Amino acid sequence: MKITYSVLYILLIIALSGCTVIAKRSSRPSRHAVAWLETSLIIPTLANLIIILYDDRLLETIGHYIYFLGINGVILSLVNFTNSYCRGIGDGDGSKKPNVMLAADSFQLLLNPIFGHAFSLKAVESDGVTSYKLMVYAGQTAHRVIDYIILGCVIAIFVLAAVKTPKIYRERYTVLLGCMIGTAAMQAYYVFTGSNYDRPVLGYGFFGMVIFYFAIWYRPLRLLDQMLSSIISDLSDAFYVFDPNGKCIWANEQGCRIVGFSGTNYEEVNNKLKEIFGSPDANTGQNSKRVVGEGENVRFYSLDEKQVKGPNGKNNGSYLRIQDVTEEERELKALDEQIGQISQEAYKDSLTGVGNKTAYNNKVIEINQQIEKGFTDFAVVMVDMNNLKRINDEYGHRSGDLYIKGCCYLICEAFKHSPVFRIGGDEFVAILRGQDFAARLENVQDLRNAFDDAYEQTEADPWLRYSASVGMAEYASDDSSFELVFKRADKAMYEDKKLFKALHGSYR
Repeated sequence: MKITYSVLYILLIIALSGCTVIAKRSSRPSRHAVAWLETSLIIPTLANLIIILYDDRLLETIGHYIYFLGINGVILSLVNFTNSYCRGIGDGDGSKKPNVMLAADSFQLLLNPIFGHAFSLKAVESDGVTSYKLMVYAGQTAHRVIDYIILGCVIAIFVLAAVKTPKIYRERYTVLLGCMIGTAAMQAYYVFTGSNYDRPVLGYGFFGMVIFYFAIWYRPLRLLDQMLSSIISDLSDAFYVFDPNGKCIWANEQGCRIVGFSGTNYEEVNNKLKEIFGSPDANTGQNSKRVVGEGENVRFYSLDEKQVKGPNGKNNGSYLRIQDVTEEERELKALDEQIGQISQEAYKDSLTGVGNKTAYNNKVIEINQQIEKGFTDFAVVMVDMNNLKRINDEYGHRSGDLYIKGCCYLICEAFKHSPVFRIGGDEFVAILRGQDFAARLENVQDLRNAFDDAYEQTEADPWLRYSASVGMAEYASDDSSFELVFKRADKAMYEDKKLFKALHGSYR
């Protein structure tokens, strides 16, 4: 029997040591509390190994001291684990009073060699073999009472956690609670039977394994959850599942890839999501778009987060779906640019490239709105080409197009900072603003001189002898609309035509 228990204890020590190392390397929030608890369980196990291996009073006495102090360490680490694992259950930090109680109990146990008030070992002869039986005194009884009181408080907290926690987590609290009660019952049986071998240590080892599994490895996914996760894993979108407290408990492969995460501890996903997309809590129940990166590396994402509520309206958690819509956004942008280009072309005169009649009408509406608000600084220049019909009839429309383009070029050169519109076959309008308005008299005269110089080139082809009549009018304070200014400019242009007819015998 001793050999069997010795082998079991050695295996437990190895297993608990492995759990300690893995827990420390984990990224779970409760990893330090779990590692401490796993380490503390090694001490009473090692103590019992000493007790059953040696039939020496001194070694067994040392083993009992290690065991009793080790149990205090287990209780203390269990309190710490409970504070970490059941965070949010109950009010405040309940670890201070147990710490004081356990420290006082450990101190009184260490005084036992002096006062002999806690326990002693009594030699017992059986079949010629001497063994030692534990004799319990007041100090040891106090030690047991303190441990059971603290353990009872821990059990009460786990009961409360199992009741208050969402269903998705209730399973792990319930299993841990059952193991804790079972181990305590084994320990109580040992106390009342007075057995020489501390069989409950095997229960401690099993309890340590269960805690390690649920605190480090466990994920709250039952069969249905696993089936759904398998379906969601095949989606091309990133998918994240959160508990009612907003902690990520699962993500599919695409979700892990977006945040650059690999592993099973999905609690790290929360921080990575916030780093990339901001707090997802701010968009609960909404659909939003986020832009990540810059330049050629920019990506566009659509975020859709929704809460999942039970029949009683209680929040059971939420899920976040992230779609990479980069290609769609690029296609929309290209389409917008194409539409914008088409729109711009729709307002251009196809022959000259200046604004067409539609663009001119829109400009008139804009200026009339500005007049209503008190805008006053503008002038209208009306330009009407001469001899276009004769050139079209005698030299063809191709020559007529060259004639129109040449006249338009001279107009644009004269008014480089103002919009120019072709409002008819041989009619142009320039609306002078800014510096062109400030130099309007000089610019209009320069335009007339340019037409005179071109017309006087008698050796040039007729379609290169550009000619047009020019009239200008300025906005006056009593003008209630653009059209009034335009009419005066049009009238001035016809006066210019009459003057040229008198000089050249025809409209030029």
